[in-house]
Amino acid sequence: MKYKLRKASWLASALLTASANHLDAFRMSIQGLPPDLCAADKKQTASAERPLTLAGLSDPAVVSGAISVSAIGVTTGQQVIYCLDGKVIWIAQNAPYSLGPLNKHGAPEFSIRDLTPGAHVLEARSLDPNRTIHPFSPITLNVIEAADQRLSQILKPYPLLATLQQPLSKLLESLSTSGAELSSEEEQTRIHVAAMYRNFGFDLGTDNSNDLSEMLPGLSPTGWAVPSDDVKLPLSMRFSSDSPFYQPIPKAWPRIRLPRHLIQTVQLNTNQQGDGIGYGEAVAEEDASVRTVTAMWQDQPSTRTSTSFLISPDWQSQIPSLPTGDRHIIFVDPKQHKFISIYKVSVDSVTGAPHGLYAAPPTSFNSLGDHGGSAAGRFSELPLLIQPGEATDDNQDIHHAIGGPVSRVWAARVYPATARDYGVLDNVNTCTNKGKMNTGMVPYGGIIQLDPTLNLDRLHLTRPARRILRAMQIYGYYVMDFGCSDLDIYTAVPEKEFDGYGGLYGFHPNGPGVQNEISKVIRESNLYVVPPVTKRP
Repeated sequence: MKYKLRKASWLASALLTASANHLDAFRMSIQGLPPDLCAADKKQTASAERPLTLAGLSDPAVVSGAISVSAIGVTTGQQVIYCLDGKVIWIAQNAPYSLGPLNKHGAPEFSIRDLTPGAHVLEARSLDPNRTIHPFSPITLNVIEAADQRLSQILKPYPLLATLQQPLSKLLESLSTSGAELSSEEEQTRIHVAAMYRNFGFDLGTDNSNDLSEMLPGLSPTGWAVPSDDVKLPLSMRFSSDSPFYQPIPKAWPRIRLPRHLIQTVQLNTNQQGDGIGYGEAVAEEDASVRTVTAMWQDQPSTRTSTSFLISPDWQSQIPSLPTGDRHIIFVDPKQHKFISIYKVSVDSVTGAPHGLYAAPPTSFNSLGDHGGSAAGRFSELPLLIQPGEATDDNQDIHHAIGGPVSRVWAARVYPATARDYGVLDNVNTCTNKGKMNTGMVPYGGIIQLDPTLNLDRLHLTRPARRILRAMQIYGYYVMDFGCSDLDIYTAVPEKEFDGYGGLYGFHPNGPGVQNEISKVIRESNLYVVPPVTKRP
């Protein structure tokens, strides 16, 4: 008796880009299988001396697009037969006994795009030369549709990596700090968050030995749609429509609830007055000239950089007002459609030009916005920054994600983050000067979503509070950096914009204060971690 797959098109998609030799081997091998292989007695157990496990997924697994799975504990001479919903889908005869062929990164890759959304069961059996069957524990797959329909066909997916096959416990250990205090609930949340990302094809520990990774930028998606050149768009909306920051979080996307106590203090950062921590934006005007922007990290000459950029003579007026803050400023050249982001900006005493501790390389708006930032995560701040007029617009919501720093960071990283705070795995918390810094549950680049079922209309919020919270529901909040408030929301807005809505802090008769409104809703609502909304492999 032969086992047949559900349909010929399923066979083709299941084998992905496998060569004709792969297909021939599959057809030849499947003919000799025991007829009851996929229905083997589930009460059988693997040898205690050599336990059989499936790597790459945690049960149950919310999955989409493709999965990365291999078998551990298989002895030489055995075959591994993978079954899906009781039917054979793949035979692996050699290490790493993967489901599907290996991609160019050495990771198993098996397409599940032809599966109907919903629950499916993935099982595996190892088969001895004497035809003895040894079962693996099954994994329940909750298949959801990819969000690819909103993305251009030329956009490439974020790749599956071979490191997805490492045990989850090993990954978590590599991202942990000895002596860091986490409650049992927080430890469990980390486990669930790491498993969610791995099931969805994201390894949180890639290039973990380097705070500033040179490897991660090379994995970023390529081939995006060219953005609009409409200069009337806010700076936040001038990137490619394929930018992850513009994609609504799908209803079925996997999500892990964060402990309710995690976020208690929320700060809405404004660039002038208020807390003075927001971002300055200096757009080159007609009187702009090319100046030399310099940067050097903490008197380390090897880090010195200099960049020529078009800058208006009044750029100093855009420096954020808090002298002890991070003093980020973004210079924009609207003619060349480029920008440059600087951290800890000051005025060069000799040239009068901008100088900073760090200046990102000039970056084009013709991009996904996943690089070119001066915050710790190194992805661009512009597509996340609330722009002047966005939160108070009479007619429309904010159409992009928001973001900022959190007080409890985790050394883990996920796209679009390619870096993290220096020494986060070892450092003491610099805000409290006690305890460890690495106590978070959301990776750099991670998305925190405000409960999407929360009806904001019933809360009678002022317009800017509702606009900002709605953006956090639809597009999410990206963790960009470490900060002293539980959660900061970066804006490029001066405090006075909120005066007509009760101000930031409620010192006006028109409302309780926009920051107070936002803080209360976030503090009292469920918050979830969700994976990036990118094209699936």
